[in-house]
Amino acid sequence: MKTQHVQLRRVVSTITAGLGLFVAGKAWAADRVELTDGSVILGKLISAEGGKFKFETTFAGTIELTQSQVKGFTTDEAVFVGLNGGSTVQGKVELTDTGIKVVATDGQMSAATANVAAVWRPGADSPEVRKLKTESAAKTRKWKYEANVALAGRTGPQEKFGGAAGFKATLESSQDKLVFTAAAEKARENGRETANSQKGAVDYSAFFTPTNVWYVRTGIEKDKIKALDLRSTSAFGLGHKVIKSGKQDLELRLGASYLYETYSNGTKFDSPGLDVAMLHSYQFSNSRMTNTVSYTPAFKNFSNYRVHHESAIEFPLGASLWKLRTGIANDYQSMPPAGTERLDTTYYTSLVLNWE
Repeated sequence: MKTQHVQLRRVVSTITAGLGLFVAGKAWAADRVELTDGSVILGKLISAEGGKFKFETTFAGTIELTQSQVKGFTTDEAVFVGLNGGSTVQGKVELTDTGIKVVATDGQMSAATANVAAVWRPGADSPEVRKLKTESAAKTRKWKYEANVALAGRTGPQEKFGGAAGFKATLESSQDKLVFTAAAEKARENGRETANSQKGAVDYSAFFTPTNVWYVRTGIEKDKIKALDLRSTSAFGLGHKVIKSGKQDLELRLGASYLYETYSNGTKFDSPGLDVAMLHSYQFSNSRMTNTVSYTPAFKNFSNYRVHHESAIEFPLGASLWKLRTGIANDYQSMPPAGTERLDTTYYTSLVLNWE
């Protein structure tokens, strides 16, 4: 009986030792990176691309190594290895004296570590596929909407009321941009109408090189106070992105335009002309500034021109979709109808709602 117990303990010890070796073997099975300074890192090679190796370790999380630091590497399972020459092989990677060796089911391939363009694991996208997905997402058009409203009033010895509303819809991708805008303003002071205008516009632009665009735009406007029954402006031309970054955008435009105006006193004017404009925006950490300046002289009479300027800055109201916008707009007309001022300046503050 005692002999049987001794044999049983030996069997259990053997099984336990075997399991321990199996578990230890699994725990130590890992990818291996050997650095040029002789250091060795064990873990999991996640990817290599653009001269950077991403390696996951148990002691420091995910670390990034430059390709010049890496002498060679091995993997404990098959991975995809892309070379600078364009070829791709799937297999386990082994370390050699001159670099690496990729062992595939139908052969093997040796290469210097410096010639490795990319490494990715099965189930992950290759750099080319990810680039195509990114470009496809950038080209996808998406509508964005904006509505703004501003109200002001006063009662007592002075009776005043003013209101303005606007709407904007933007369909934009990395390749083109379509913008619809509409706005209306009305105001009275002591029973006298001081503002009554409506306007709308469409603007489309598309890149034909990374920094150059062509554009076409059209707009209509009515203003009862200025005796303007209808103003129609259409233009087309070329634009150049002087600055195009994540924070700032500066576009200069030059094109041809056509202006048609009719006034309530019977005056009419129409003429082709130039279309010169600057469009600018800058994104601060917690606000956004926009600036536009346009100059449209008429070919019939270059002394008959309009200059429009508008600058605004908007701040988000907490984490909501609402923003507060304040700005100034100047509209200068060199030859206005009789009884109308040449310069019309508007200061405004409005609430803006953005949604998609």
